[in-house]
Amino acid sequence: MAKWIWYPGDFELYHAMLVNNRREKRGMFYSPMWRVDAPNRNMRFYKIAVLEKPEFIRVIANSPDTELVINGTKHPINEKIKLEPGRNFIKVSVFAPATFPCVYCEGETFASDESWMTATFGAGDKNVGTNEMYISPDDDPTVFKFSYKTVYPVSSERVKDGTLYDFGKELMGKLVLESAGCPPQSLFAVYGESRAEALDPENAEINERFEFTGEKTTLRSRACRYVYIGGDCGGLDVSYEYEYLPIEYKGKFECDDELINKIWQISRYTFELNTREAYFDGIKRDRWIWAGDAYQSYFVNFYLTGDKDTVRRTTKMLRGTGKMYQHINTIVDYTLYWIIGIWDYYYFTGDKDFVRDIFPETKEIWELIYDRVDERGYIIGNPKKGDWTFVDWADTANRGTVCAEQILLCAAYSAFAKICRLLGKDEGEYQKKADELAKNITRDFWREEKGAFVDCIDNEERVDVVTRHANIFALRYGVADEHMKKRIIECVIKNDAIPRITTPYFEFFELDAMCEIGETDYFSDMLHSYWGGMVKLGATTFWEEFDPTQQGNEHFEMYSNKFGRSLCHAWASSPIYLLGKYVLGVRPTSAAYKTFDVVPNTLGLNEISGRVPVLDGYVDVKMNNGTVEVLTDVEGGTLVIGKKRIPLTAGKAVKADV
Repeated sequence: MAKWIWYPGDFELYHAMLVNNRREKRGMFYSPMWRVDAPNRNMRFYKIAVLEKPEFIRVIANSPDTELVINGTKHPINEKIKLEPGRNFIKVSVFAPATFPCVYCEGETFASDESWMTATFGAGDKNVGTNEMYISPDDDPTVFKFSYKTVYPVSSERVKDGTLYDFGKELMGKLVLESAGCPPQSLFAVYGESRAEALDPENAEINERFEFTGEKTTLRSRACRYVYIGGDCGGLDVSYEYEYLPIEYKGKFECDDELINKIWQISRYTFELNTREAYFDGIKRDRWIWAGDAYQSYFVNFYLTGDKDTVRRTTKMLRGTGKMYQHINTIVDYTLYWIIGIWDYYYFTGDKDFVRDIFPETKEIWELIYDRVDERGYIIGNPKKGDWTFVDWADTANRGTVCAEQILLCAAYSAFAKICRLLGKDEGEYQKKADELAKNITRDFWREEKGAFVDCIDNEERVDVVTRHANIFALRYGVADEHMKKRIIECVIKNDAIPRITTPYFEFFELDAMCEIGETDYFSDMLHSYWGGMVKLGATTFWEEFDPTQQGNEHFEMYSNKFGRSLCHAWASSPIYLLGKYVLGVRPTSAAYKTFDVVPNTLGLNEISGRVPVLDGYVDVKMNNGTVEVLTDVEGGTLVIGKKRIPLTAGKAVKADV
């Protein structure tokens, strides 16, 4: 099967370049905060074909500046050319100054595919890049391949000098206007995730003026639930071309608690909206690729779609190309998540080829990290070099020697050591650093009298201050021993005097850590009160931040902007992962699900059913009044009920009492 081919990584670099430069605010361009790398402009592709009989081929490219040479003779592109039996050397050189070089070759037995090579002009030749979305000569790899369906408003009403359209739920796509008697005129559109935002042109994040000519008008892709069209729009037909990736959503969950069912469905839709060229943070404001947001999206993906392609694209887009002088997204923690995420991707998918392909770029990152590591082995953000220590949107340390960052560095060392071991490379340096750093973190940050790790040890404003963040990381990434875990749960997690988490982002880490040590009642309470709190306020997608103490339009404010908060944020989709792993109980115990456990938890419910995608298969779990039934089509599974371990056989349902 013929495929479009390009230099490996160019497809991701090009679309990342477009994504990073699409952000807008109130009709004006909003520049990215980091370096944006570009793809190659000229490239040579070649293949040696040994044919048993003659055949005709056709070579096309995405640029007229293309040279096709077969066995030393030049030929025109986009015409049928006869190849003779025996050895044929096909060479295609493309110059695409505005995009990136792409080639497509089709024949009876010979076609462009992953076996072709690219000549990198002295840097070493590589196998080409491809993507399963681009297999037709009519495809254009420089246009990202979305699917579309038309959505109509559920209501409209005249407000002041315009009309407010409500589509009933959050959407991402293109606003379409057609005349049903509406005259040509100048109009303006205000997009809002809330009604209040759409009716506030001065403070809404996205608005624009445009000329309606009376003909069908399609505006650029944007997100909204509400659209306010200012002007005399009587006789105007309004619709939305909903834009999405046609990915199969394999994961399922249903129970006898309708609120939890609704939370799962809203999480799924939130995730779908943010699954695009890569995993986005949110679809209204940034529409950027942030490594921390993406790291959590990977886990949701593993329990919902099992899609490898979007994870790989996101990873490449975040990394860019060449030497790094600044952290990914400028954030210290996000560089570390990027490394950790590669090992997690392998552990869930077994895709060793991708880990091998990305290894050179992964190894190069350590040069940047070591530049920020001091003589004690601690990583310190350097604001003079543009570093941002994020951790969370909370009152926590972001200057000096920050505990949370050291724990992430320890996890990154450990993850890279595993990657090296997987690829047959020496992992000793990295594992040794992980072990030493874990000891030093305990020595310098643990306070027995507080039962906690402190935020920071050399920032005067934060010395010996305790928040949840570092302690959650200590639980999740294995820095805390059994004694410390008990103390942290008692003195931090279940201590109402310690400020609560207000972002779904860090609730992911908190609930994952708590569920892992068996505190699933805590998860159940947070599921109902936190995500359930957003549902009760009418959320159709889940938010970037939710503070239950806020009222009314306060829920929309963030970053000193009246409507700055994203109401459709990928990092709020974690109930899918948490319910799949800790209620349905499906979790790998070795890489690529060669072995896996099913440890069901009723969560106090009577009826639960669901499916978790496992590589190219599935695991179905049903619980009904104290009985569990598991059916899977892959080998290697074990049903775990207390101390009982019951082997699972592919295709055979197993029942047991919970």
